[in-house]
Amino acid sequence: MNKEDIIKKIKEDTGCDEHEAESIFERALNDGIVKRHLNWNFIISMLIYLSVLITGTWALWRHL
Repeated sequence: MNKEDIIKKIKEDTGCDEHEAESIFERALNDGIVKRHLNWNFIISMLIYLSVLITGTWALWRHL
């Protein structure tokens, strides 16, 4: 889940407003209840797309 999903879930469960839900989220993050993780699928996909783009640009440049 991303930050927006967690804040939305907090708002649904507690019935509080956006500001209070964000402060609850920040408190949970500071206390270690919620942990941040990198989205490795997105990072690897972007690296693959970038490498294909760079390789295609290099091949075009070498052809000209």
